[in-house]
Order: sequence, then C-alpha cells, then structure tokens
Amino acid sequence: MTGALLGLALAASLPAAAEQRYRVEIAGEHAGWARLAVACRPAGCTASWESALRAPADAGGELLVRRIEIEADPAGAATRVRTVLTGGRGARQVEEGAGPVPASLVELLLSGAAEGERRCLTVREEGTGRTGPACATRRGEWLAGEVLGAPERFRARPGALPAEVLLPGQRVRFAADPAAGLPGRAPRLLGVAVQAGPGLRPAAARSFCGRPVEPHPPPPPPGLPAADAPGASCREKTARWLAAARGSGRAGRHVVGVAWDGAAFVWHEWAEVRDGERWVPIDPSFRQSPAVGPRFALARFTEGDLSGEAEAGARILDCWGSARIE
Repeated sequence: MTGALLGLALAASLPAAAEQRYRVEIAGEHAGWARLAVACRPAGCTASWESALRAPADAGGELLVRRIEIEADPAGAATRVRTVLTGGRGARQVEEGAGPVPASLVELLLSGAAEGERRCLTVREEGTGRTGPACATRRGEWLAGEVLGAPERFRARPGALPAEVLLPGQRVRFAADPAAGLPGRAPRLLGVAVQAGPGLRPAAARSFCGRPVEPHPPPPPPGLPAADAPGASCREKTARWLAAARGSGRAGRHVVGVAWDGAAFVWHEWAEVRDGERWVPIDPSFRQSPAVGPRFALARFTEGDLSGEAEAGARILDCWGSARIE
C-alpha cells in the first residue's frame, strides 16, 4: 500500500455504535437475512456478522448459517476474529489473530470517502484468510470498486453502514430491511439443469465454462466404502462418504461442477480419493465407483479448506445460468 493510501486507511474509524439487518437476494430470489453490528469503546471495538441463508431447492434447501465475531482497533484492524459455519458440510470454526481490516467492515470504512474520492484499504476475508486490497470511489450516494478482486457497488451515507450492497459477479444483493427473515420456501434460482449446445450428444461434450471434460477414470482402489451415503443433497452425501473414506484410511477431497445424470447435464458434487499418484472419482449420489462421465470439474477442495470452498462457490456463481456445455 502506498503512503497516500495508508493515510486514507488510517483516517477511517469505526463508529461508536451501528447496526443494520439485511434481506439477502441471489439472482433476484429471496435467500435469507444478514445482520452487522458494531460497537466501540475507548479500549477497542467489537463487531458481529450473522447470516442465515436457504440453499437452493435443487441443492436440498438446507439452512446455511455463518457467525463472525470481531475484535478490532478503532481504525478497523483486527485483533481477533472467530468464524463459525454450520450447515452443508457440518459445523466448522476458524480462529484468526491480528491482521488487516476484516472484510465484513470494509463498506463501513470505505463509506467515508468524499465525492469523487477513491479510497482503499487492505482487508482479510474471515475464515479463509485471503488478504488483498479493497477500493471504492464515491459518486453521489453510491460507491463502486473492487473487494479482493471482485466488483462491488454499495449505497451508504458517509461513515455509515451501507443501505444496499450489490455483488454483480455473484448476482447477490443485500438490502436494508429490519424485518428480513428466511424465505418461506427454498429459492429455485436458475435450476439444477445446465444448457447444452443444440443437438449435442453427451459423448461429444468437450467443455463447460472454459473447463475441459474430465478424463476417463481409473479403477477404484480396494477397501473403499460402498458408493452410497445418506443425505438430502449431493453435498451432504459427498461429505458423509468422504468421512467414511477417511475412517478407512483414504485421503479424499470434494469436487464441484457439472455431470451427466443419465438424462441431462446437472450441477453436482462428488468425491475423489487418492490412490498413489492418482485421484479416483467416486459419486455416492449416483452410486458410481468410479464415477463415469461426462463430467466437468470447476473446483476441488479438501475438508476444512474454507478458502477452497469459497472459491468453488464463486466459480459456480460465475458460470450458473450463463454457460453451456459445448
């Protein structure tokens, strides 16, 4: 960070008290709620971020809850951060020490920019530890910029919590709403099926969203659990199957992408286990060992890798509804 930007960062400070509740929308569908609260005393500041979202109906409609507890100095730099996630792949917790401004506070601190001013901070994403710049320029009541490389627009009074935040790359909107709650049903979003080129035969599929078709799978190693697991979604089934594989001494990882289910290409998650230098795909939802194609992997991550899991989610949202099988 240059000296000028550092000066801007240090000029920002957290308010004595601020709180806002938000309605969360994904692709125009009500998905849940979020809440940010900040309080400062002479000894330092505390902040909390809470969110509760319904996963899409096609992914099982499960409840995904995140809570972030922050201790920071008045300029927003973290002294301690605790992140707890529940739902989906089970409960996970991450503790982080001193570091840059937590990402949950970035809009509040950048909102102090004057008309036409571009203000920048160094931020750290809670849970994943990813660190980088966050910048925004004010034009009237709106500020526009990038946070950790992702475009963002938000509407806020100077020095106040935002009234609205737009993440166009993820098609996510946070809108101030004191009565925001969970939706009465799981959001449908864009559906689980993936479009394919006209007349495309499954065996001829070669790419999806810039990713090539997965190679023919090798045979599975002996001693694996049966390719089956309980759960309401492919996420749950994959997580439980990988837990069973770890119990039998096999290292594994999650794979997210698109697979042929026998009738259509669908968004999906499956597992891979290590066998020497090879990774063997196993699909407990389709009961396939090895998992057969055609398949397109967008991301891979191991259990507990919150950074890899977040990157997987971002890649899905980048391609969902805008890419097709070629």
